[in-house]
Amino acid sequence: LFSPQSGSSFHVFDQGQFAKEVLPKYFKHNNMASFVRQLNMYGFRKVVHIEQGGLVKPEKDDTEFQHPYFLRGQEQLLENIKRKVTSVS
Repeated sequence: LFSPQSGSSFHVFDQGQFAKEVLPKYFKHNNMASFVRQLNMYGFRKVVHIEQGGLVKPEKDDTEFQHPYFLRGQEQLLENIKRKVTSVS
């Protein structure tokens, strides 16, 4: 379902199961696209692996996300993860 790897990112291995079982525990929805949109609003980015000059297709349904302040053992950095402010003109 969910797996922290090296400590600098996290993986969602089964998006369907993650959306069904995990998201409703913490959010008012079980929509994976909404969860990813929220991650993006907080500066998390999907990790794309490039090897041998071409994009490598990840394992089926394996999605990895990272943020520069989301690091294992560095809890003090979490306060730096903030929702992006959009300016209204």
